[in-house]
Amino acid sequence: MKKYGHLMLSVIMLIGVILSGCTKEENSGNAASEPKKDGSAAPPQQVTITMWNRLGKTTFDSVIAGFQQKYPNIMVKLENMPEGGGDVAQFQAAINGNELPDVFVRPTGYTISQLVKLGKVHSLNEVFPANTHGNYTDGTFAEGYGSIGGTVYTFPLYSSLHGALMMYYNKKVLGGLGYTEADIPKSWDEFITFGKELNKKSGGKTYALAFGAATNYLSTFLLNQLSAPITPESGFNYKTGQYNYNTQGYIETMQYLKKAYDQKVLHPATIDADTGKAYSLIKTGEAAFMIGGNWSGDYLSSDDKGGAEPFTAKDWGVVPIPSKNGGPQFQYFEGGSGESLYVSKETKHWPEVKTFLEYLNENMYAEVVKSGQTLPSKKIELVKGAEPRFEQYKKISQMMVEFKRLTPTVYKKNPAATEVMSQYRGYAPKENIGTIFLGYLQGQLKDLEKPLQKLTEDNNNALKRAIGGSGGAVKPEDFIFSDWVPGENYKK
Repeated sequence: MKKYGHLMLSVIMLIGVILSGCTKEENSGNAASEPKKDGSAAPPQQVTITMWNRLGKTTFDSVIAGFQQKYPNIMVKLENMPEGGGDVAQFQAAINGNELPDVFVRPTGYTISQLVKLGKVHSLNEVFPANTHGNYTDGTFAEGYGSIGGTVYTFPLYSSLHGALMMYYNKKVLGGLGYTEADIPKSWDEFITFGKELNKKSGGKTYALAFGAATNYLSTFLLNQLSAPITPESGFNYKTGQYNYNTQGYIETMQYLKKAYDQKVLHPATIDADTGKAYSLIKTGEAAFMIGGNWSGDYLSSDDKGGAEPFTAKDWGVVPIPSKNGGPQFQYFEGGSGESLYVSKETKHWPEVKTFLEYLNENMYAEVVKSGQTLPSKKIELVKGAEPRFEQYKKISQMMVEFKRLTPTVYKKNPAATEVMSQYRGYAPKENIGTIFLGYLQGQLKDLEKPLQKLTEDNNNALKRAIGGSGGAVKPEDFIFSDWVPGENYKK
């Protein structure tokens, strides 16, 4: 009994030591995470999270500075990467070497489905629970764009309406030639006549219009936006589940722009210009108008002179691009966000990264509005304390809403289609509607119907091949939406 008594005493003491230790650990944890006077919870140790950014170099400066002030124990180490696709090699190496930073802007050339399939990105459901999705613009978290399999993987920055095109003009040039905004034509024929008159009035020094025809995405967006009112089934026809590029809309739009070029309404440099050259032409007054995106006001309002005198927000205006008959124009979009952030699945600092993302969710969208680059992903009426830096922002925002039409998405109907579309992109031809247009503008192509029909067939064959490779998981009818009304927002 005496021996048994010693044993029991030892056990009781051991339990006491364990409980004491647990209590100390719990007390230690509570003390370390005790809220500061401003109500924020400081992490127990200094932690550094890394972030890669390929957007404008100052995009995150203000919001990171505010975060550092509120959470001094979480250091955000920001690395700005080259813009214009210069991030590709660095991201490929990081993905292959499993060395992605904690947070990163969407890598050029990668889709959400690819990153999820590779197992490279972290779920963001904790930051964007389903009951908050209504706070963001339509389609932001659409399956295949913001989510995969119902899990959110993207932190949306820019609105899903990002990408709308409009026509900017040089106020000094127009005023100097005796024009006001009220004189700017709305239809193609009127603009051709107006442009020829403007060039003559300037003594041949100023052309009416310029844009970056050699920048493929811009030409493609422009053709999509101007052709859709003529043939709403242009591009992808959701009624048939087939691609359709050989349409009257695309043909007439290309013929109009070629006519404008031949009749010196388009600046001669347009044929070889990228978007940067177009900005230079309007700032220097060599072109009265330029076609740009909803983000172009930011570039035009910079202090970059581009000529003999500074060019500021007071020097430019913005109007819709003339359409065939002067009526409304629009582009289709399936969802997602204009730009977004991801979190590495391998992050070792998820609690701190989550704190950072929650801070961004409260403060980043006001910075987007202030920059004037585009609408934020969060509905603008929910973004408080943000004043854009130029007054034209409101007009640009209104055009973004008017010019975009939400389409059905096959990913919502059948999530397995993400793999099929990934395969399709590998099988699809390198040529697209933008490259055909550039060839036509340069005079290398005389006939449009033949290359457009080939583009249609090549894309449909690529899609058929990708569907066939799914082993029956995806069927052609998954791409057909009989209730889609061309030209209208798809709300289902």
